[in-house]
Amino acid sequence: MPLRFVALLAAAAALLLGCAVPASAGELQQSDRALLTRLKQHTLWAVPASRLAVDRATNRRVRAVAVRIADDQARLDVALRAVADRLAVTLPGEPTDQERAWGDEIAGDSGDTFDRAYVNRLRAEYGTLFGLASDVRAGTRDDDVRAFAQTAVDTALGHLTLLESTGLAETTSLLVSATEDDTLGGGAIAAGAVFVALAAVATFGLLRLLGTPGRPSSPRTRR
Repeated sequence: MPLRFVALLAAAAALLLGCAVPASAGELQQSDRALLTRLKQHTLWAVPASRLAVDRATNRRVRAVAVRIADDQARLDVALRAVADRLAVTLPGEPTDQERAWGDEIAGDSGDTFDRAYVNRLRAEYGTLFGLASDVRAGTRDDDVRAFAQTAVDTALGHLTLLESTGLAETTSLLVSATEDDTLGGGAIAAGAVFVALAAVATFGLLRLLGTPGRPSSPRTRR
């Protein structure tokens, strides 16, 4: 057998074996880093904004929701720092300029305007964080990042539900992508559409699992 043919076979075998080997479990992707960075920046402005809402919100439900969000976000930050330390990811120490502007916007309002600004600005960003954490949860190769992303998904979804429970959530606020060029009056509808679809699927599944309230299941036909 010619040496050239043997070399070609060896190269082909090496290529096939290389394709069959999965990526290492601990391989960190750019999206993993983006989630850790984004959540840290969010915490740096959402926690102070929530603590401000505890003191200044006129709506009792908004104050209660702000307490819960501030506490949950502080606990999530502990888990975030643990994952970042293990992966040697340097976390930011300041929120983005846009997030700082959002905090100033909320702080500059008062009364019902303050309550609505707090609820809808946070709701817009949690919609974005929900989508980002879901993407990382599905695509990461690192088990610790996957577990943390799942926690972030649960936290974002829980906070969306809390903010909506105030009765002050505007229909457009979840449709806004929380990026530097967004406004509460408009924006892309992709995040909102995905969230609404997921909520509908989850609700349908829950109803199928639990059955319709107040409606007993049909007895089996006796022979």
